[in-house]
Amino acid sequence: MQKQVIEFGGEAVGALMRDDNGFRFVAVKYGVWSLDGRVFSHPSEARRAVKVLLSKPAGRSMPPASFWVPGAGDPSSSQFQWNAVSPVPSVPNENYL
Repeated sequence: MQKQVIEFGGEAVGALMRDDNGFRFVAVKYGVWSLDGRVFSHPSEARRAVKVLLSKPAGRSMPPASFWVPGAGDPSSSQFQWNAVSPVPSVPNENYL
């Protein structure tokens, strides 16, 4: 079985395995799992797909809302920048816990 390693930024992210219909991509890194199993007609197409996928800006790792409710002994709310989605309640509420 012949395979070809696909690298991005000097790191192996997948491999191409010869398939009856072309080259099947086998992902080895989480960032390219969406390409796993996809068949490309030429290795350059797979490299291009990896480049496009991994060159996108990283998504948000946290939701835009903040769920922290200030309590006694915490810094004052003026020391934080709150987003418009999650206003700071004036009185802590059990529903926020």
